[in-house]
Amino acid sequence: MTAQPKKRKSTPAEYLALEEKAKARSEYWNGEIVAMAGGNIDHQQIVGNISRILGNKLYGKCRIFPIEMKVWIKKRNKFFYPDVTVICEKPNFYKSRRDTIDNPKMIIEVLSKSTASFDRAEKFLSYQTLELLNEYVLISQDKALVEQYIKREDGNWIYKATIGLESTLDFSSVKATLSLQDIYDLVEFEEEIL
Repeated sequence: MTAQPKKRKSTPAEYLALEEKAKARSEYWNGEIVAMAGGNIDHQQIVGNISRILGNKLYGKCRIFPIEMKVWIKKRNKFFYPDVTVICEKPNFYKSRRDTIDNPKMIIEVLSKSTASFDRAEKFLSYQTLELLNEYVLISQDKALVEQYIKREDGNWIYKATIGLESTLDFSSVKATLSLQDIYDLVEFEEEIL
């Protein structure tokens, strides 16, 4: 039996240098550079809808960054690209890089079949180490379902699900309310809606 050579891990600096030149986005997981899958039309529509609506509601109070803003998770040595990042304070940039922050107040991920398990488990565990993060939101792209994890004052997280196009969603961390009808505007569900 032949020993397999160990794959060399990349440093954050190497990852960021590669990412600047890359045609496709990737994430950094503790030394490993992992290619990201592209989102379909419904995924992009939901990201656009929520970014536009939240951006209008939070105008002058918070910044909304869809897709292109990296989040640095120092305690896990990871860089992720959330679908939507909300910052309500002055951005805290990673090493003065204006494309990477570590102080989001809310993170939103649009779930796909290929990413749902990872977004619910490993990503959420990593995001929980972000000191200022108060809300983590998972939006299904296959049915009218939005799941929220909201950090309580004691540091524990509570779960809340909002189901159905007639429902409204309260973002407690930023004091905004959106209808699921608006979040899912122009999205065509393949499966029966809840």
